[in-house]
Amino acid sequence: MKEEIRPKAFISCSLREEDKDFVDFITRIVMRFGFEPMGTIGKYQAAPIPIWQQMKEGIASADCVVLIATPRYLQQDINDKNKTGQGISEMLHIEVGMAVMSGKPILAFVLEGTDIGGFLPQAIQYIELKHTDFEGLASKWPLIANYFRSAMSIIQKKWYENENKKMLKIAGTILAIIGGASVLDRIFPDN
Repeated sequence: MKEEIRPKAFISCSLREEDKDFVDFITRIVMRFGFEPMGTIGKYQAAPIPIWQQMKEGIASADCVVLIATPRYLQQDINDKNKTGQGISEMLHIEVGMAVMSGKPILAFVLEGTDIGGFLPQAIQYIELKHTDFEGLASKWPLIANYFRSAMSIIQKKWYENENKKMLKIAGTILAIIGGASVLDRIFPDN
């Protein structure tokens, strides 16, 4: 029996202890939909190379990116001192940017009260949840299921396109060998 291929989800998240419950909560949801969590620098991956390179390679080897956005910094508008918020880590912004540039689907889960900046809402749709509120999760479950189904559809389409490219390359190689043998046969007919 052929084992089903599970899509790999690069988890972009905080590693701070106070964020662990929410990160684990979302990671369980990711696994519930059949995705394999991977890639988080310092959690699933460590290497003696620059962090940006680990991010780039991890995102490239993943099928999608799951952003788990939790607050890291207090932010204040320099022109409007009353406009404040709790923003995400710059590393999460970088990973989202890398995912956008690589064409990977991004599933974003935002802890309620977290300011995700201006780029993320323009780039993708995100789902906001309370800490580990199961009632809130239940009300958003159909949307979350649709989110993962849509991501899986995009991923399967990419898998299919990559498989077709491989088959075309194999066919091209076979035709080149046949063509080369035919040319050699004409040049050296006795052999």
